[in-house]
Amino acid sequence: MSDLAGNAGSGSTSTANYAVDTVRPTATVAVVDTALKIGDTSLVTVTFSEAVTGFTTADLSVDHGVVSGLNSGDGGVTWTATLTPTAGVSDTTDLVTLDNTGVSDLAGNAGSGSTDSNNYAIDTARPTASVVLADSALAAGETSLVTITFSEAVTGLTNAALTVAHGTVGTLSSSDGGITWTGTYTPTASVEDATNVITLDNTTVTDAAGNAGSGTTDSANYVIDGVAPTATIVVADNDLQGSDTSLVTITFSEAVTGFTTADLTVANGALSGLASSDGGVTWTATLTPTLGVVDASNVVTLDNTGVHDLAGNAGSGTTDSNNYAVSTMVPTATVTLSDSALKIGDTATVTITFSEAVTGFSNADLTVDNGTLTAVTSSDGGVTWTTTFTPTAGTTDATNIIRLDNTGVVNAGSMAGVGHTDTANYTVDTVRPTATVTLADSALLAGETSLVTITFSEAVTGLTAADLTVANGTISTLNSADGGITWTATLTPTASVTDATNLVTLDNTGVADLAGNAGSGSTDSGNYTVSTVRPTATIAVATTTLGVGATSVVTITFSQAVTGFDNSDLTVGHGTLSAVASSDGGVTWTATLTPETGVSAAGNVLTLNGAGVWNEAGNAASGTISSNPYTVSTAPAPAEPPAVPSTVDGVPLTTVTTTDPATGLSNAQVTVPVVVPTRPDDPSTPNP
Repeated sequence: MSDLAGNAGSGSTSTANYAVDTVRPTATVAVVDTALKIGDTSLVTVTFSEAVTGFTTADLSVDHGVVSGLNSGDGGVTWTATLTPTAGVSDTTDLVTLDNTGVSDLAGNAGSGSTDSNNYAIDTARPTASVVLADSALAAGETSLVTITFSEAVTGLTNAALTVAHGTVGTLSSSDGGITWTGTYTPTASVEDATNVITLDNTTVTDAAGNAGSGTTDSANYVIDGVAPTATIVVADNDLQGSDTSLVTITFSEAVTGFTTADLTVANGALSGLASSDGGVTWTATLTPTLGVVDASNVVTLDNTGVHDLAGNAGSGTTDSNNYAVSTMVPTATVTLSDSALKIGDTATVTITFSEAVTGFSNADLTVDNGTLTAVTSSDGGVTWTTTFTPTAGTTDATNIIRLDNTGVVNAGSMAGVGHTDTANYTVDTVRPTATVTLADSALLAGETSLVTITFSEAVTGLTAADLTVANGTISTLNSADGGITWTATLTPTASVTDATNLVTLDNTGVADLAGNAGSGSTDSGNYTVSTVRPTATIAVATTTLGVGATSVVTITFSQAVTGFDNSDLTVGHGTLSAVASSDGGVTWTATLTPETGVSAAGNVLTLNGAGVWNEAGNAASGTISSNPYTVSTAPAPAEPPAVPSTVDGVPLTTVTTTDPATGLSNAQVTVPVVVPTRPDDPSTPNP
């Protein structure tokens, strides 16, 4: 360069020195301990590319933890701090992140972006557990599975970690790597306790990170009842005589179930009415001694194995009551009848036999079903007594007894009988069978029959047709299909009878019921009518020869008025008949007979078909009825025949006559010539 005068400069001139720094600071972040558990901390080292200022913990983001004690010992290039993990955390992916924009180098250049540390894992969660018993109510002899389930796999668990109330737990084991552990709990024998737990000392186990559990964990409550129920038995009355009974009280040490009289053995007696009113602790029953016994040593024995307490523990062994004496030598009896199936007219001997002679016995001590007794008597000093039983009339009862009240008699020792004695069952049937007789059809015509039904009050035997009287008829096919109660037969009325008052009468004395009682009197059916008379008739043709132009009155006279009669019921020989008519109510009928023309016939009749007419009762006439014969001659007279020569060619003629029954031609009206050869040996003569 030159000045204004043109002088060029010489040499060179330099400025004072200056510095240039346009590089931003960078950093690395290192966490020394990458697996942090409870109680652990880690050194964190932040190394910048150059010394920086402005760096504080606020520039660091820490996963699951905090950083403290941040400082630099080399002027701001290397910084250290302590990382303390958050408690109760389990996380395998964690970082410390530096916000580079919070720091500047000494030239004032701020960092940019962010820088992450290496990954570190935190496990500051202590293992926890639950303790569960499968069975929370344990009786004697029972065990229960115990399951201890941890929140994570643990090590170090032994039975020493368990405090077990009233029992022991067998060796613990795990089949899933240490999360679930099981053992068998066995309760202590002969213990009864409703409040029990198993307690786990959690401090004895550690998880995989080495964290120990803390505190204790209890199971739910479980009940132990390993005590079998026991009992006492008290018989209130220890001297049982005659009809005495006694209250028996069985008191258990606790409520029991399954207790029945089958669990009790009673010497010379029986128990009834066993029951408890307090839930199964106290039970009562009534002891009734056996009759006919004298025994000073007796007990009621309980088989304790038949009962269980509410936990299911069965009793063991047996328990005896206090001793009681039995003195029941009271009179006993049997009562028998000589006949156990009594019908009308029967009686039976009743025999009362006591075990010993008694006094005080009378008919008042006997209750009799459907009958009466004569006064009881004894012929052997009071051991055997007899009376006669007569059944009540008109009674049917299959269930009957005579009952003796034993308390009404005493033996020689003044001991009264006990209870009652019954006979075997006997039947009384003093009812005679009765019957009804009914007819299905109470109006019988010719050709009809009716079902007859005889219904008895009970099954009978001996019924035959001979026991039935039938007005204007007969009985057939008498039988019963139901064992003899209902009988049926067929009534066929007598022919040609008209009677409006008829009965079927049963002779009841011919039958007997199954007890042998015969019926009495007779039983009539309802009334029935018999009308079996068929109408008959006569037919009179007034004119017996009818020529050309002639007619005849025909009179048909019935035995009684009929209906249904018309010309279709008549067949007329060689003639026609006008419509039949009656003017007297149907008894007499008339018509006009007109012969056929061109007829010459004798022996003609009118024929009536009786099936076409009925009388008032509805009976049809039977068969056919013919009139008197008549002749019809309405054919013209034949012409005179030509004279007949006496010979032909000299041969005499012979006349043969005949009569035609169809035309009535007489034998004089026809002449038949017959040629008789005069020379039999002449062959030229013709044969007849």
